[in-house]
Amino acid sequence: MTSNSDPTAYDRLFSLLEPEALSVDAGFQRCRLKLVKFFAWRHCDDPNSLADETISRLLKNIATRQEISAEHPYSYVYAIAVNVFKEYLRAQKKATLLTQIDDWHETATPARAADCRSLCLAQLSVAKIELLAHYYLDDVDRDDIAREHGLTLNALRLQIYCYKVGLRRCLKNCLKRGDIA
Repeated sequence: MTSNSDPTAYDRLFSLLEPEALSVDAGFQRCRLKLVKFFAWRHCDDPNSLADETISRLLKNIATRQEISAEHPYSYVYAIAVNVFKEYLRAQKKATLLTQIDDWHETATPARAADCRSLCLAQLSVAKIELLAHYYLDDVDRDDIAREHGLTLNALRLQIYCYKVGLRRCLKNCLKRGDIA
């Protein structure tokens, strides 16, 4: 792999990262192998492309004259790798959610889903429905809503979250069972 930037910066980078390597290319290969292992240990689908993406970002940073600590040169490399890994996880989570949503839409007709939503809402107490409506529909500061109910803002958020989780679970179960004809 060759760098589009300053070849001496590229040489210095891989000499700093792998001082025992016999050549810059050997240093690059050792660095890349460590990154591939980093992503493989985290059970990534394609550790090779994630390692390449990390090296690409590393080279881009070096091209902008970013300096790397001589004491712990791999700390910088692994910091970039962690960011690439987090992006990978977000993409995986998004892809999984999109697949689940697609599956859900295929199994539930709009009328059936609406019926299930109505059934699940009917299972909530009037106070819970009013709190949800006040929280989401009214143009009121959430701190004020929390004070009205004698709660802290975090306690209010947790309560709303719990209601939503219960509604989602109810809706999912209703759609699976086909409670509504």
